[in-house]
Amino acid sequence: MVEMQLPSPSDLCWNVKFQPGQEWIEEPLRIAVGNIWERAHHVARSQLGDEALAPEIIEAAIERAVGRLQEDGLRTAEDVARLLERSLLQEVRRRRRAAKRLVYVGSNQELPTGDVQNPLAPVDSSIDLEVILHGVPSYVRFALLLRYSRYRWSEVAAALGTTEAAVRLRCKRALDRIRKKLESENHET
Repeated sequence: MVEMQLPSPSDLCWNVKFQPGQEWIEEPLRIAVGNIWERAHHVARSQLGDEALAPEIIEAAIERAVGRLQEDGLRTAEDVARLLERSLLQEVRRRRRAAKRLVYVGSNQELPTGDVQNPLAPVDSSIDLEVILHGVPSYVRFALLLRYSRYRWSEVAAALGTTEAAVRLRCKRALDRIRKKLESENHET
């Protein structure tokens, strides 16, 4: 089995096309690539989790740096090295951001259509109800619960053994006290 070797730093520079009069960039670029080669492998391994990505990252950084050098007309070997290093780090950041993006697989049609419910919702509701109805007489509490269970006022009155008007008045007074209590608690916080 023949094992394929990764490209060397100088191999990556052969792919670059220089504009006439800017061939001088090639030698400083080759030196700069050689200088950041190990760092690129380390950054690819530590930041992206795959050292094999280093040649791709360096190649993209070389293309970006050469394009920038041709646009800006930078003239020194230090400019080439600095720009190549900055381009390398930008490429790593770009790849990290791309890897962090969420990928949604499937469609919303595959999701269950039933309501997602909190398994503790009944417990929370009963605790909230106890807090709200604290201090309300038990027969009024029973009347309110029957009413909100969709019983008619006449059925609630019959269950309590009193008149419909009396049940309504007691429930109305209890609800007014609860509203005042809740409003005063909201104003305090």
